[in-house]
Amino acid sequence: MSKVTNLLLTLIILAVTFHNSGFAQSFPVDSLKQKNRLKTEFRIDVGNVLPTNSFVRTQNTDADGLAHFYSYSLRLAQQTMGNQLWQQLYGYPNYGVGIYSAFFKDTKKLGNPIAIYGYFNAPIYRLNRLSLNYELGLGLTFNWNSYSPATNPNNIAISAEKSVYIDAGISLKYLLTRRIEISLGYGFTHFSNGALKLPNKGLNTEATKISLSYSIGEPPRFKSLLKPPFQGSWEWIIAGYGGARNMLYQGTGVDVATSMKGVNFAVYGLSNILNRQVSYKSKIGLGMTMEFNGSQNSQIIVEGMSLEKASLPFDRHLAFSIYPSYELVVNKLSLIIQPGIYLFRMKSADMTPIMYQRIGVKYHFLKDTFFGINLRAYNYYESDFIEWTLGHRITW
Repeated sequence: MSKVTNLLLTLIILAVTFHNSGFAQSFPVDSLKQKNRLKTEFRIDVGNVLPTNSFVRTQNTDADGLAHFYSYSLRLAQQTMGNQLWQQLYGYPNYGVGIYSAFFKDTKKLGNPIAIYGYFNAPIYRLNRLSLNYELGLGLTFNWNSYSPATNPNNIAISAEKSVYIDAGISLKYLLTRRIEISLGYGFTHFSNGALKLPNKGLNTEATKISLSYSIGEPPRFKSLLKPPFQGSWEWIIAGYGGARNMLYQGTGVDVATSMKGVNFAVYGLSNILNRQVSYKSKIGLGMTMEFNGSQNSQIIVEGMSLEKASLPFDRHLAFSIYPSYELVVNKLSLIIQPGIYLFRMKSADMTPIMYQRIGVKYHFLKDTFFGINLRAYNYYESDFIEWTLGHRITW
């Protein structure tokens, strides 16, 4: 992700973690359990493509059609009512799914990407009809005009037809009537395939966001629950992950299309994390990861007219790292941030920086067992690979 996206995300997390969640005192109280209300929303984004790589910097002029863009989203969300304590802790948020479509002046360079995503929107502060809100979104984007050595050789930002969609923003909302709400906000969006296919410099945008929403059914009556005193706890997490990383071939002996297709190398690892839950919303801890990265110290050879992986000793692909861990807890779902540092790995000419960044989400489908997806990056905006994770925790 871009550095500005990371900064906005950090500010949002700090605001969510430390703000006073005493919203319930401002709302009517209903002693009966109510169904969450549905709301529909239409949003328009108008903004700029950030010049975070050479392709975007070269093409980022009005004449070339990448400097400015606009998009629209159609969304359906549930407005929580406070039936569970976490809903009250987050100020009665809404969450849902959306369809996003972006338009650039010159579709030959990037196409018209379409995303399907889930999002979470909650207030930082509310005053009568006005509220200051933050929003986080995650999804999958397709319909790119991706990199092609023959037809689109300059697009090193997006090289696959599908990519990850990550969105972070902040907004002011105003309730016009009992059912109609308008919003004005600002945010950043990041697109990347997580190095599943190279080149993959990623695409980052900033935009002003304007939306109009309509609540279906009767307006909500928020429920106030008694918040019991918080008691901290410890947990030990054991998690395994797998993924893949694409490497391009720089030599001769094959055609350009084969060279640019490259070879996919397996990446997998085992993580151990010791966490302390310090509030209803936050966990902090320390973790370590032992990893096998097949692309590290890799060699690609030509066999006939195809590319093959050269056989190398197992230990040339090993790495060991440690990291502080932060987890933002929203019921069964968590957002994790883990900036890491490698303590051990074999040196190579093309090795990534010693520090890396991991950001991801995980969902507890059982009480103590979860699955998740993490994006590993370096330099804060260069994607390294995607981790598909399965883990278990022991609590006390």
